[in-house]
Amino acid sequence: MIKEAIEKIQELNAVEQFEIAGRKYTSKGIVPVKEPLPAVLEVHTLSGLVDYLSKDVDKLDKAKLFIHVCSPIKVDLRAHFKDGFCERAEYIAATFEPPNIQCGQYASLESFIIGLQAFFVPTETSRGILAVIGNLRDENITDFADDGIAQAVTVKKGVSMRATVPVPNPVTLKPYRTFPEIDQPESLFVFRMRKQEGDAPQCGLWEADNKQWKIEAVKGIAAWLQERLPEIPIIA
Repeated sequence: MIKEAIEKIQELNAVEQFEIAGRKYTSKGIVPVKEPLPAVLEVHTLSGLVDYLSKDVDKLDKAKLFIHVCSPIKVDLRAHFKDGFCERAEYIAATFEPPNIQCGQYASLESFIIGLQAFFVPTETSRGILAVIGNLRDENITDFADDGIAQAVTVKKGVSMRATVPVPNPVTLKPYRTFPEIDQPESLFVFRMRKQEGDAPQCGLWEADNKQWKIEAVKGIAAWLQERLPEIPIIA
């Protein structure tokens, strides 16, 4: 009785191999024993990644390394396949934390001015926008024209004088959206103002380049790294 039970257990535990549609399968799950991978070192600048390699911190074989520009805010240093399981070691990752730029919604004049100065590279265009809206006050605006494309604000100047101020649109701006070591890619934005009855005037920006800036940022990162690490392949 005991012998039959043992044989039955052995039969149930036996691993069988099947072939279905040209692929091989087993009747039992098998867990591979893999070599350990290193913990990823995290930095927040491209310079940190360059320093890691230039100073040869972990004595890596550079012939087996490559850099992957994953996105405008993430760059990895990886190795070629290291074993029969086709795994890649990741040694260091550079990540950029972009500011929370409020696009796609209206904001008060004060919040908009602060955001434009804090989160965008100063350019002639950004200074032009600030020149338009910097001196606007709710009590000075007597008329607001909007045909869906162009906008203009009529501002009261003095006792009886009025001046029409054109609102620039669309505008080309350079938000801080990628690593500070490279030139921030510019994008086209739709700049809008509105003045509703009883409310203070508001401004907003809407992206209008179909995320083309991301491609330019990745190219810029790859070029910056290639110049400083010519011996390491760059995948972008």
